[in-house]
Amino acid sequence: MNNQKVFDIDTLIEIIDHREELRETHPLHYLFWESTLRCNLDCLHCGSDCVKDNSSKAREIDVKLIKKELIDIAKHYNPKEITFAIIGGEPLVRDDILEVGAFANELGYNWGITTNGMLLSDEKIAQLKEANLKTISVSLDGLEPHHDQLRNHKGSHKIVTKGLKRLMADRFFKAFDIICCVNGLNIDHLGEFVKELVELEIPQVRFTPIFSHGRASENNHLMLTDAQVRQLLEFIADYRKNGDSRIVVTLSEEGYYGAEFECQIRDGLHYCGSGVQIGTILHDGGVMGCPSASRKFVVGNIKESSFVDIWNKKFYQYRNGKKELFSSQCAGCEDWILCEGGGFHLLDQKNYDGTMCQYAKVKG
Repeated sequence: MNNQKVFDIDTLIEIIDHREELRETHPLHYLFWESTLRCNLDCLHCGSDCVKDNSSKAREIDVKLIKKELIDIAKHYNPKEITFAIIGGEPLVRDDILEVGAFANELGYNWGITTNGMLLSDEKIAQLKEANLKTISVSLDGLEPHHDQLRNHKGSHKIVTKGLKRLMADRFFKAFDIICCVNGLNIDHLGEFVKELVELEIPQVRFTPIFSHGRASENNHLMLTDAQVRQLLEFIADYRKNGDSRIVVTLSEEGYYGAEFECQIRDGLHYCGSGVQIGTILHDGGVMGCPSASRKFVVGNIKESSFVDIWNKKFYQYRNGKKELFSSQCAGCEDWILCEGGGFHLLDQKNYDGTMCQYAKVKG
């Protein structure tokens, strides 16, 4: 299977012009709700510093407020064109997310969740189906020993695999994928892992390289070397060309990797829509772009202003101000027009002395 695309100059100009139009119009297509920081795991790489206790519960916004915002957003944008994704923490530790998901569905949103898969019992899956869940992403970080070590929970791989089998037995959702955090533990075993996913009849896996936020910044042995980043890209490019057609293998939007890899590792050119097409409401009501970005870039709170008002007036640094944020590393770079600094979430990493530039890691 060969998914490689080649863009001519005219097409590239159209892409660049379209990105400029997006910055000006900022159409909301993905709305994340970080429903909680509570979690039932204590993962070594957690970028949100989630907690297994209830210490953060008091800061969680009430469902009445998130419903109010969903109603208001639907007045300004077509909810049928918006994916409303409930994340965490582990969203399924909140009993009321099903209520919010069903409400979002009634308004016309395509709603979904991202989950660690530990709570995907028959009963919970039936409840998600009844609430008309449209999309679901499940985290599975490699083969059993690598997943269990990263998730800091022996036996977690077996539990998640059982949940996946239940989901594959009743595919009521429109979209599904596995998210795999690629790190120093699993980088040499990706082929075996994808084979395992094919046997489970998983339709798609999205590889995302680990980055130094949250607890990941305290576990440097998990970070990928530049050579391992190239190894990951070469694996994805080769699998997309020669691998089993029963599964789609792709890379998340980590950054621009130059002509050698762009359009071979995902369906199109790199584009980070954080704050342009992607917005997030945090567990405490804070508003920002991509939920993986540093909390340094929170621009408002729905307890004080509506999401729509914040979205229209407070996102300058994500849009026209982005070049200023990346100026220390990207000034004068001839690839800026296609790269635009890479993934916004790579800014403000902790305990990391490597380059933010993903292209520099692989261009040799």
